[in-house]
Amino acid sequence: MARNHEDIERYILGSGISHDEAAPGTWVLHDPDWGGAQIVVQHTDPLVVFRCKLFELPAMSEPQQASLFRRMLELNATEMVQGAYALEDGSVVAVEVMQSENLDENEFLAAVDSLTLAIVEHHDELAGLLPSA
Repeated sequence: MARNHEDIERYILGSGISHDEAAPGTWVLHDPDWGGAQIVVQHTDPLVVFRCKLFELPAMSEPQQASLFRRMLELNATEMVQGAYALEDGSVVAVEVMQSENLDENEFLAAVDSLTLAIVEHHDELAGLLPSA
C-alpha cells in the first residue's frame, strides 16, 4: 500500500520528536540533543528523503579534503547502512532515501535513528578534520 503525507506525519507524531511542517510533505525534525542540527524529511512519491546538514565545508587544502572525504567514505561503508555522507551546495550532509510504497513506522524510525547517529556520534569527529579557524 502506498504511503501518503498523512502516514508520514503519523510516523513523525508517533516518534515524539519535535517537528514543524515546512510545506505539504516536508517536515523539519529537531531535538535538543542534536545540538541545533535538524533532519528534513521530504515525501515526494515514490520516495521519502531524509537529509541533515552537518556543517558548511570551509576552504581546505587537498590533503585536508582527502582526509575528510576518506573518513566520510569509511563511515558510509561501516556506519551508514542505508544512507550516506555527501557534499551538497558546499556543505557536508547525511542523506537517507527510502521507497515510500511499503515504508512502515519501524523503517521510518530506523532512518531517523541513522541520521541521529550521524549528528550525535560523527559530527564532532568529522568537524575535527576541518582546518582550525
